[in-house]
Amino acid sequence: MLALVLLAATPLAKAGGFGLLGTGGIHSDRLYYYQENAIGEYTQMAPIDQLNPNAGGGFELIVGDKDYKINGMFRLYYELDWPVVAPTGDFTYNLRTAEGRHVGVLDVGLQFGVIGEPESLQGVVVGLIGAGFLTSDQTEFAQAQTGIGGTYTIDRHLQFHAEITGGIRYRKRVFPMASGTAGVRYLFD
Repeated sequence: MLALVLLAATPLAKAGGFGLLGTGGIHSDRLYYYQENAIGEYTQMAPIDQLNPNAGGGFELIVGDKDYKINGMFRLYYELDWPVVAPTGDFTYNLRTAEGRHVGVLDVGLQFGVIGEPESLQGVVVGLIGAGFLTSDQTEFAQAQTGIGGTYTIDRHLQFHAEITGGIRYRKRVFPMASGTAGVRYLFD
């Protein structure tokens, strides 16, 4: 929330950047399933928690001077959550088991340089909050993540970055997640 307030309170940006990113990771999903009895009534079976992969790609905007160690990030990307694996047997399910879930994700956060210099090689700490705000099966979620990474600026305007993060997704309950993100940015003053 603090990141949103800080980004909204900044004046018109005269420095920043834009870029492309790719992401991949794992997240937990809960599968509820039901078994039909002889008279057509359904009985809920014990839910199963599963770790499922996800991957995607999209765009990011950077707010802040390229020479500063603190920058704001705004990420908008597409993500595909792999389908859950159904248990064997004649069951009815509440989640996708045949195809993945298509998700539009929006993240806002901060990147803090902790080791090195922004003009060359730099170790960073990142924090992001956001949401899977557009899903193919109406299962939107909030998410928060934090992690470590690095940036490498190869000339004055071109920067490569990579992060490994851990966090949570929230939809009716907390689900753990972990992901890696890498990309390239064009920075300007």
